[in-house]
Amino acid sequence: MKAPVISLQGVHKYYGEQEPRLHVLKGIDLDVAEGEYVSITGTSGSGKSTLLNLLGCLDNTSDGAYLLNGRDVSSFSDDELSKIRNEDIGFIFQSFNLIPQLTVFENVQVPLLYGPRSIAATTHLCHEVIESVGLSDRSEHLPSELSGGECQRVAIARALINDPALLLADEPTGNLDTGTSEEVLTLIDELHQQGRSVVMITHDPEVANRSQRRVDLRDGVIVEAGAA
Repeated sequence: MKAPVISLQGVHKYYGEQEPRLHVLKGIDLDVAEGEYVSITGTSGSGKSTLLNLLGCLDNTSDGAYLLNGRDVSSFSDDELSKIRNEDIGFIFQSFNLIPQLTVFENVQVPLLYGPRSIAATTHLCHEVIESVGLSDRSEHLPSELSGGECQRVAIARALINDPALLLADEPTGNLDTGTSEEVLTLIDELHQQGRSVVMITHDPEVANRSQRRVDLRDGVIVEAGAA
């Protein structure tokens, strides 16, 4: 039996140096299996953003273990976490986080600039991934020349470029209209159906219900974890 892609074991997160410290996550236990699609929901202040930062290796746990693909990354150095973020996690942000001065092709290429591939291999792979999200005819456009939905497709292509173990989506439709949101969510559905592991942070129950499993956070504690 394969190890979960994600395993949080008794995870706590505190902020502040002096007592009483702010206790944001309070003993989180959560496994996400390979190929599973999980949504994490909760109101403002529930701990969603803190949990996202931990899952994305943007921050470390205060107590407890975080195993990503079987490796305990909870005590990794900043350099080690940076390597994990580039190679093992594909990020899809609400605000797209594209570099405005770079074309679609160049934005998608950015994560590959730190790797060992040749220029020819990098070029081929970028075109292949851009085609997979339906943007072959836009590869030389700047983000300012794209619609919101197209920008999010670029962000998804960039997230896929290193074939990560985990896709981590943070309110991916938060800046999109209803029709465009549906297109982006359908694309994420398709990626899951292809075997991708997906964790989506969302406040929208309808978006959460597209996942296989819904995890609800309240005051830093998981209060419900079951089928969406």
